[in-house]
Amino acid sequence: MSCLEQLTRLGLNGRQTNVYIALLQLGTASAIEIAKATRYKHPTVYDVLDVLKERRLVAESFSGGRKLFTAEDPENLLEEENRRRQALDAVLPDLKALYDQQAHRPRVRFYQGEEAYRAINRQLLNVKSGEYFYFGSVQEMFQFCTPRDHEEYVKERVRRGIRSYAIRVRSREVDWDYMRPGEQNLRQVRYLPRNIFEDVASLYLFDDTVAVMSALKENYSMSIESRELFTLLKTIWNCMWETAEE
Repeated sequence: MSCLEQLTRLGLNGRQTNVYIALLQLGTASAIEIAKATRYKHPTVYDVLDVLKERRLVAESFSGGRKLFTAEDPENLLEEENRRRQALDAVLPDLKALYDQQAHRPRVRFYQGEEAYRAINRQLLNVKSGEYFYFGSVQEMFQFCTPRDHEEYVKERVRRGIRSYAIRVRSREVDWDYMRPGEQNLRQVRYLPRNIFEDVASLYLFDDTVAVMSALKENYSMSIESRELFTLLKTIWNCMWETAEE
């Protein structure tokens, strides 16, 4: 990832990043010189400089009646990040308390398109219990993503030590190493005793959450945080697991 992209992830927008980089290269410069280097209009440069001064990334000085600007030490970005982290640490307990007050109410999240696959995977890679339970067919799974994308997801899941227990449809399997059961993939698989010939959505159960992912025509995913719904569907899943074939 480039320096420009990294600064953007640290909270600087494109113009702020370009002006700061230009000043690092110029050393000390006037707004006119910065405008020439960045090809931004003068009012835009002044607006950006005001923001960078507030963030302690630019210093202002005068020489011969000219207003000059100098890039401050990039270490100030680290100091700013530390201050933000300290502020977050201070307020997080109160925010968490407010969040937990609503624990008895179901929380529903709905996603469509490409975000549907990524959203559920983010939750699966952060399960607190270290395991999740799946029902569905493998072939439908790859309607959302490429085999390479899913392979990377499986590697990351294994790296984090998260186990998968899957009830799958035997007729819709794929013969790929990373989809096979076994300790190397932290996965245990059983199969429905009867094949399903219709397309089905995928069901995931984890951390009092029920997630459904449909990569078919409807192309969506949905997660519901509900202890009662989780308990109901996990009971049904357990019954299916007992009758499924190894």
